[in-house]
Amino acid sequence: MAGHMASVSMRDIEYAVYRLVAQHRLLTFTVLSSAFPQCRWQALFQALHDLQEKGLVALVPLPWDYEIRAEDAIARTDGRTR
Repeated sequence: MAGHMASVSMRDIEYAVYRLVAQHRLLTFTVLSSAFPQCRWQALFQALHDLQEKGLVALVPLPWDYEIRAEDAIARTDGRTR
């Protein structure tokens, strides 16, 4: 498995994570990590961090997990969209 992961770039992981989040609109980190069993959690968190920096997803801590939302699915309290 380590040899397989060497051929997958962080950019590939980021793109795959974004596609899954965009498709589901809302999911937890547990669900995300189950969808990518070949990826280490560190790689998934790095991809999520990069996507959050680009304004594409929001990562919200929950008591025992993280909620991941597509950015345009987030309801803003001030009524504006991004």
